[in-house]
Amino acid sequence: MTAKQICVIGAGVSGLVSAKTFLEEGYEVTLFEKRQELGGVWERSRAYPGLSLQNPRDTYAFSDYPMPASYPEWPSGEQICAYLESYAQHFGVTEKIQFGAKVTKVERKSGNTPGWMVSVSFQEDGKEIGKQNYNFDFVIVCNGTYDIPYIPNLPGMEEFIAAGGQIIHTNNFNDGSVIEGKRVVVVGFGKSATDLANFAASKAKECTLVFRQALWKFPNFFLGLFNIKYIFLTRFAETWMPYHKLQGWEKWLHSFGKPLVWAFWRLNETIMRLQFPLDACGMVPKQPMNKLIGCSVGLVPKGFFEHIRAGKIRAVKTKIDKFLATGVELNNGEQIQADIVVFGTGFLQDIPFLEEKYRRHVFDEEGTIHLYRHLIHPHVPQMGFVGYNYTFCAQLSAEISARWLSEHVKGNISLPSPQQMLEDVTAELEWRKKDRPYSFVSGACVTPFTFHYIDELLQDMGLSTRRKPGNLLAELMMPADPSAYKNLRQELQAKQQPSLNDSAIAKLQKRCLRQDETSTHSYINH
Repeated sequence: MTAKQICVIGAGVSGLVSAKTFLEEGYEVTLFEKRQELGGVWERSRAYPGLSLQNPRDTYAFSDYPMPASYPEWPSGEQICAYLESYAQHFGVTEKIQFGAKVTKVERKSGNTPGWMVSVSFQEDGKEIGKQNYNFDFVIVCNGTYDIPYIPNLPGMEEFIAAGGQIIHTNNFNDGSVIEGKRVVVVGFGKSATDLANFAASKAKECTLVFRQALWKFPNFFLGLFNIKYIFLTRFAETWMPYHKLQGWEKWLHSFGKPLVWAFWRLNETIMRLQFPLDACGMVPKQPMNKLIGCSVGLVPKGFFEHIRAGKIRAVKTKIDKFLATGVELNNGEQIQADIVVFGTGFLQDIPFLEEKYRRHVFDEEGTIHLYRHLIHPHVPQMGFVGYNYTFCAQLSAEISARWLSEHVKGNISLPSPQQMLEDVTAELEWRKKDRPYSFVSGACVTPFTFHYIDELLQDMGLSTRRKPGNLLAELMMPADPSAYKNLRQELQAKQQPSLNDSAIAKLQKRCLRQDETSTHSYINH
């Protein structure tokens, strides 16, 4: 594949590391970001009060750019945004970003030269100030799976708003003062919903949390002693979940060792029920922990269950049926007065700017994403997708993905046939729907198989999955360490160098050439 001009769409974590990776490989990169700042989900206008990182600091850093040692173990959203700005500046990405540049269409170029035409609308203060079309050899889509807020369309919404009520998605909740002294209903049980319910417990007049099912929430420290990174961010922890490609001792563990697996997860559930007043609050999830661990899993906000137990958060397991002028009516018939309703109901996955015939390859009729290795589609040429592979270490997944994609563009990865790739995608999706229905998330959620997924990408590139040679125990038991992957580019370059024999042959050829030239020169002089 011949490519020189690279387009990256979106300046979040995935877009920044993709641009950086292709820049250091010598490509000409242009990055379009529709907002006025970089950061994606961490961009300041999208940050709600109290937003913080769920990962411990060092497990979320890029491999070759550690977070400042002055950052706390769980940095704030503001600190992560500052870190991403520093990263982009350090690696020369910032100067390649066009802000306020909304990509409106990406369509295949006609003629003999393959590639894509990207149409961009330049905007300022929500108004269009110009348009321009660009031609690119390769396009990397990094608009992410957390870009289009989803609010269900319910009866009575207009009546509620006309009466002075407010409806907000957590993605747009960036001013905590709007709920002070108000009656607030928060919908959902994911990270943002529980974070904002916890925030409202001390700020609002009343706070009601409406949710369909309780999820397992994890503490920063198990039993107040053990950092969560030693419990769930290790290869050892990951082996207790059955991957769709079981190998080695994992085959034994998930066949003959099933009683051990059952005991492992029941022990963790027991610890959670001891550490938090789940039973007293009526918040014990119906599904076992190992079935619910996925992209919706999150850290419990400090004091969350205590606020429920004390009545500062009224938790109701149901759904909103309709809006009223004075609030909402629940599915159980109860009416709740509300001034503000905050939806933490997730995001829609779509690529609205992609030419429809190619978009249909990526998304099926149910909205499920079909991508080989979560990165490419065999029927969408010269295009990659980074960020459609969310794991416990999202930034590391994005970084390894960008490296894989650069090797793919250079023609250094041997891919199966298009038919085999599609069969592999279908097989994996069917397995996820059956075995992990509660964490499916349109096919983009790789959690909790961070290491398995990254290992597959490394194997595709012909690299070793062993990142701590000679220390198998540390590799198995220690938390994810992005710095262990910082030399992948050098490893790839070394792998592509000619072998010792090739080098010897090359030297011999040069020697022979010099001898020939000397002989010819002597003959002419003679």
